[in-house]
Amino acid sequence: MSRLYICREVEKLVRRHGTRDPFALLDAMNVQVRVYFDLNCTKGFTRYFLRRYFVGINGNLSEAGRRIVAAHELGHIVLHSEALRTSPLFDTAVYDKRSSTEYEANLFAADLLLTDSEVLETAGMPDTDFLSLCSILGTEPGLMNFKLLSMRKRGLHVPLSGECDSRFLDRNPI
Repeated sequence: MSRLYICREVEKLVRRHGTRDPFALLDAMNVQVRVYFDLNCTKGFTRYFLRRYFVGINGNLSEAGRRIVAAHELGHIVLHSEALRTSPLFDTAVYDKRSSTEYEANLFAADLLLTDSEVLETAGMPDTDFLSLCSILGTEPGLMNFKLLSMRKRGLHVPLSGECDSRFLDRNPI
C-alpha cells in the first residue's frame, strides 16, 4: 500500500467528517471505543465482532498517547478491514516498523494528526530542529518521524536544522 494512497484515505475521511480528531472519527464510524486500565503492555487493540468494530485503548497512557493509539487503530479499520474480519490486532509497540500493517497504521496516524502545512510552516521557522518541531506541535517524536517520512516519500521537502535518529522508535514509550 503506497504512502500516497494512505494520505488520500486520510484526507477523504477528514473531508467526509470535518475533523481530524480520531475519537470523533471513530464515533462517526460507529466504532465502540473503550479505555481499559488493565491491558498490561498492550497499548491498544482493534477487533471486529458481530459486524461491528471495537477499539480498546490502554488507560495508563497519557492523553496524547491515547490519541495516537486511537488514530493508529482507526488506521487499521480504514486500511486493514479485511484482516480485522479474520483476527483482532493487538498493538504492544505502536511504532513497530517490522510489520507492514503496523507501519501503514503509523503512517495513517501521522497523516491524520499532523497536517503537511503545519509541519512545513513550523519546520521553516528559524532554528527549528527535530525535537523543537515535536515540542511546538505537541507531538511524540515517533509520530513526527513517521510524518516526516510520509512527507518526504511524497516529494515534500521539510527544512530542518537537525535530524532524528530513527532507531529510538524501538525504545519510545507513549
